Amino acid sequence: MRDGVQQEGASLVTLRGVSKRQGLVQVLHEIDLDLCAGEVVAVLGPLGAGKSTLFRAINGAERIDSGSICVEGRKLLPRRRPLLWTRRPARDPDELFAYRTVLQNVALGQAWLRRLTQAEAARRAQVLLERVGAGDCAASYPWELTSGQRQLVSIARALAVNPRLLLLDEPCGTGAPTVLRELAAEGMAALLATSDPAFARAAADRILFMAGGRIIERATPEEFFTTPRTARARDFLAGGANGGAQR
Repeated sequence: MRDGVQQEGASLVTLRGVSKRQGLVQVLHEIDLDLCAGEVVAVLGPLGAGKSTLFRAINGAERIDSGSICVEGRKLLPRRRPLLWTRRPARDPDELFAYRTVLQNVALGQAWLRRLTQAEAARRAQVLLERVGAGDCAASYPWELTSGQRQLVSIARALAVNPRLLLLDEPCGTGAPTVLRELAAEGMAALLATSDPAFARAAADRILFMAGGRIIERATPEEFFTTPRTARARDFLAGGANGGAQR
């Protein structure tokens, strides 16, 4: 979607009536969602809104109680390993190997999946790092990077396997929104779970505001950030990223 205009073509990801209970708490309530190729959608909301649970469900790592999740028209079933690539927050252990350089990290997936020589994989890895604006990080190790640099390197590593969809859980970094918009212009889709209004506004074509396990607003960034329709959204924007978080 660009400026509120829906992309043509079938939905890449479709959720209908997705619900999930954890103990006595209903963490997801009848979630409906559609994501098309070439679209960046931000699921924005306070901490505890259910965003990460929703993303784990889409990634096949969380069993839902009811509803359906389809990726490219195929119904998704829970599995032991994630189906899609999900970028975890920089403060958590992520997909980068600590004792390999950035270039080696990005080259690994290509060498394994594409059966490339080490030299070919390294060359392609450098191209991907340059593409996301992290070319000067190639010789660094993950612990030497800023959180924003780790974000870009993780995106480069994901791109090594030519995904059609990126799931990003609490993305960060000032350069990431630009990279995501460029990837969307080439036909890739990205779904972001974030509690950062500024990141969502910079990166997304469409905002889904989530609170209490429900999507309670759907709007373009301009509509959402200028005239939010619900009191929960207004309180969230007025109180910052943690405003209205569930305890």
